[in-house]
This record gives sequence, structure tokens and C-alpha cells, in this order.
Amino acid sequence: MRKIILGLAALTLSASVFASMDTSYEARTLEAGVYATQDQAYAAGVKKTEQLQTLPTKTLANELSVWGSKVLPQTLKIDDTEVLVESVSAKAGDTQYRSMVKVNYHYQTRDTGRD
Repeated sequence: MRKIILGLAALTLSASVFASMDTSYEARTLEAGVYATQDQAYAAGVKKTEQLQTLPTKTLANELSVWGSKVLPQTLKIDDTEVLVESVSAKAGDTQYRSMVKVNYHYQTRDTGRD
């Protein structure tokens, strides 16, 4: 009986060894505001990009909406960013420029096989 209990305990403890790691690659577009000129919109996008690069991992995860109990938080990394500027017009002759930042990123998740 003692050997059976020890065997089951060893099997239970070693089950975590069989957990696999998966890498998720994703992209998200974040708004950086609406501005009067194209140059202002682009500058705001560049500033947003710089801010994202310096955020702590947990804050970056919130900004990119990366949540979940299986996410390994310290593995979240930005791969690249792109500043996009588009013109928007609420009425004729009133053009403004929307600044957006497209962020490509990846992170690892732990698959425990206990779904």
C-alpha cells in the first residue's frame, strides 16, 4: 500500500513536467488620438510607440489586452510597431488626422492539458 501511495504521489508531481509551452503571435492596433495635422498625428504615434517599449510587462499586458491564467507574463515581447495616420472628416472641409499604432507581439502560454 505504501508503494502505491508513493507511486501515485510521484506520478502526480511529475505531471507538471509534461506541461507544454506554446508561443502566441498576435497584432493589435491602438489609438493614439486625433490631431489637427498629419505631423502631429505621426509624432503622437511615435511617442505612443516609445511609451509601449518602456512599459513594465504587466502594464504592457493590460495595454495589449493579454490576459489569462495560462499566460506567462514575463514572456510578453513586442516584435515590431508601425505608426498609421488616417484622415477623418466629420463634415466637409474639417479634416483631422487619427493616429494609430499597430503592435506585433508574442508571449508564451503554459498548456497543462487540464482543460
